[in-house]
Amino acid sequence: MYIMKITLLGHTTPYSGIAGASIGISMFIYNLAVELIKKNHDVELFIRDDYKPKESWIKTVYSPKISWVLYPTFLGRKIAGASSDVYQSDYVTTGVPLISKNKRPNVVSIHDVIPFTYDKAALSNMDKIRIMWYMYNFKKIEKADAIVVLSEYSKREALKYTEIPEEKLHVVYCGVDFTKNFPLKKRLHRKIRIGYLGGLDGRKNVGLLVNSFKKIAESRDDVELHVGGMGENLEKFRRMRIRNANFYGKIEESRKNAFLNSLDIFVFPTLMEGFGLPPIEAMACGVPVVASNTTTMPELIGDSGMLVKPTEEEMIKGLSRLIESESLRKKLSQKSLKRAREFTWERCANQTLKVYDEVCRR
Repeated sequence: MYIMKITLLGHTTPYSGIAGASIGISMFIYNLAVELIKKNHDVELFIRDDYKPKESWIKTVYSPKISWVLYPTFLGRKIAGASSDVYQSDYVTTGVPLISKNKRPNVVSIHDVIPFTYDKAALSNMDKIRIMWYMYNFKKIEKADAIVVLSEYSKREALKYTEIPEEKLHVVYCGVDFTKNFPLKKRLHRKIRIGYLGGLDGRKNVGLLVNSFKKIAESRDDVELHVGGMGENLEKFRRMRIRNANFYGKIEESRKNAFLNSLDIFVFPTLMEGFGLPPIEAMACGVPVVASNTTTMPELIGDSGMLVKPTEEEMIKGLSRLIESESLRKKLSQKSLKRAREFTWERCANQTLKVYDEVCRR
């Protein structure tokens, strides 16, 4: 493929600390940009002006900070005069300016269609407003030349819940930053350390891990639970006062690799994912993974980890097998390292360039 001029639209960059911005979404567009630049493409990435980035190829966009709802309007004004070979946004809302300003050929990353699956009756009034805003913007970006999702599972869900034709949907996998996620020399611990790192909201289903561990800990004292992450359930878990269970709250990025490496088993009991990077990052550290056999997990983990039904009975069975078998933990550790190496940002860039090639030729 020839050298291209590429305009990317994002919210912010990873770990910028900007409130209300998804780390996963910003990680995707930023690392994609880095890899495209390595391939000598001319790349510019637009983000909101919450801070001044060091990279010369990142351009900032003024927008009032009272709400992210205003950002797409100001982003559209900023790119009105831009001229590129192809345009891509990092999410549904940043995709709207591409449609409104007729910037083509264009690619919109929607990541997943999880909001379509929510039980509207169970949502709070504020969440209902957010979903209405999401759906309003989603109808606009359905006109995009191509739409990127992060897994085959998400593609199937998009075909099920939306009217996007299959030929517009493209699967592009996330990558792992192996300079930040890698094995460290293991320290000996008196107890087997079971852990989780990520959000603590409902769809992550961390309550399944916590309740399963509680029952395991009632009959044995050789296990510990270590949970890192923020969310609505943090204080609830702390109030349970489970023996040998630790709930740390936010784990800083500088401590994440050490935290993952301190674990003997990583658990990811999620019920809904567009991709699911935390278990792949744990695998990159050589940590055996137990995950739900639902959503994207079978696709990503395969036989390199242990997949279980998201029930207490099956979670306890799976954890107990790994707790009692050091040889099984070592076997899955080796397989995890090999599997994680398949998820590179270079592959993400290569898959994306194929999408660009298609929309440009079309």
